[in-house]
Amino acid sequence: MDPKPDASAPAPAAPAPAEHAAYPRLSPEEMAPPPPPVVPPAGANPYVLSAPSPNPPAKSATANLKEMFGNRHGGKKFNEAARKTEGIAGDVWQHLKTGSSMTDTAMGRIAQISKVISEGGYDKIFQQTFECLPDEKLKKAYVCYLSTSHGPIMGVLYLSTVKIAFGSDSPVKYVTEDNKTESSFTRLFYPFPT
Repeated sequence: MDPKPDASAPAPAAPAPAEHAAYPRLSPEEMAPPPPPVVPPAGANPYVLSAPSPNPPAKSATANLKEMFGNRHGGKKFNEAARKTEGIAGDVWQHLKTGSSMTDTAMGRIAQISKVISEGGYDKIFQQTFECLPDEKLKKAYVCYLSTSHGPIMGVLYLSTVKIAFGSDSPVKYVTEDNKTESSFTRLFYPFPT
């Protein structure tokens, strides 16, 4: 049996841990609740967070060009050229589908665009191709095909204040009475009744 420890006797000292660190004390700022989590919209990448930039957004290249050309005298000419270019490029796919061969049609369209640009636009080509009255003005030009018994002929349909006219872009081959093959441009016009 074990003898009872003496209540008056001092208790043996507990061994002190070697270099025991006290619990850290937190400041009131560190005890504040955390900020609410950023919840990305549904379907967004959870690893990418977007936030507004502190700097204003830079101008786009288009805005810089508009500003640069809008403040100078060339602004109107640039806008007019851009509008004409958009019109020229508008119906390319329709022409590719209409022609007999996509390659030939594409090359013909490129040649036509080059001619329009080098000649100075449809207005000048119309005036050079057809006899025009002094007060006659071109209203609209349409790139189109003239349907013939030999197949479609690519050209431009001109609508002016006085007449409607068609001019082919390339020479059309035909056989003469002497069985010789020749070629010429197709030029048709119909004056409006006055």
